[in-house]
Parts: sequence; structure tokens; C-alpha cells
Amino acid sequence: MRARLPALALLLLACASGPAMAQDTRDLGLPPPSGSQNPVLPPPSGSQNPVLPPPTGQRYLPGIGGRFGEGERRRTAPPPMPGVGGGVLGTVTPETVALGGEALDRLDQIGPALRRCWRPPALEGPESAARASIRFSLRRDGTLFGQPRVTWEMRRAPPGLRERFSNSLMAAVRDCTPMRLSPSLGGSIAGRPITIRFHGRAPSNQRAI
Repeated sequence: MRARLPALALLLLACASGPAMAQDTRDLGLPPPSGSQNPVLPPPSGSQNPVLPPPTGQRYLPGIGGRFGEGERRRTAPPPMPGVGGGVLGTVTPETVALGGEALDRLDQIGPALRRCWRPPALEGPESAARASIRFSLRRDGTLFGQPRVTWEMRRAPPGLRERFSNSLMAAVRDCTPMRLSPSLGGSIAGRPITIRFHGRAPSNQRAI
């Protein structure tokens, strides 16, 4: 019995010392050994909820309708007016009835208002014709905004006639401005390009049937 006691004590001592020698220092919460490739870094000081960048193409608006402003009230532009900002507003010919000096309240009155100041060049021959489009912008008070520009010319007309015809359009826009615009019309077309096409034809003795 006494001979077994030293052997049992040695066995218990070996079992107790075995796990202690195999224990890794990482189990005690110590940092990884020097030279570690992937060290675990702590978050920045005081950072509890880091702000992530918004997705591509979105604008971060803190406190407005959600994380990235999804609930923000979208500003919708007013619907474009026909002939303003793109396309041709109207057509002016020598037969167009010229409008007097009263205030303009509609878009279709801008062409007749320009006809009052348009002096088309003389055209000769029944087949003689010229056409061109001019683009310009007006301020709210009817004054000219920027410089008018001829955007299209009929190529079949002789070069000299084309130049005289385009110059007559530029002179008509300058001579008829400032235009008398109503507050509603002036506010809707202020600064927006307006394109009007002018047709010139030689006088004909034939009457329409």
C-alpha cells in the first residue's frame, strides 16, 4: 500500500503539470506575438457608430428623411413650354399680321411682335425664297438676354441673299426689344432660349383659289 502511494502521487503530479505546460499565452488574453501579419486593431477613439460613405451617386444629407436623404422632397422642374428651350416656337412670313405695342401674354404672340420690326430683303423671281431660324432669350422685363444667333439657314438660297436675310432677322430682334411682356409670360420664359423660323418669299401675282 505504501509502495503505491509514491506512484499515484507522481501520476497526479504529471497530470496536473501537463496542461499547464501546453497552455498558450493567447488563452490569457495577451496580444499576439510580435510580427503578426493580421493584427487586430481597436476602433478609433470614441467611435461607436462609424459613418459609412453613401452609395455611388447618392448624396449624404444627415437628418433628412433617412440615411442618405431618401425621404427628401424632390424638387420637380416645371414642365417645359412648347417652343421654349428646344424646338421651333413659330413661323413668321411676310404675310404674318404684325402685332402692335400691347403687352404680350402668350408665346404665339412673340412672332407677330417681331414681324412689326422685320424688314425682309427684296426677293426676285417666283422661285426665289429664303428661310432661317434665329434663337434668342429674353429677361423677365422683356429686354434681350445675351446675343441672338442664327441657328439654321436654307442652303439653296444664294450666299448674298442668305447673309442679307440673316442680318434682317438680327435687326428685327434688336429693334423689337425690349418687348412688353406680362408678368406671367415674363416669368415663364426668362432666360430660356426661344427659336423662331422666318420664311421669305418673292411676291406673286397669283391668287389662291
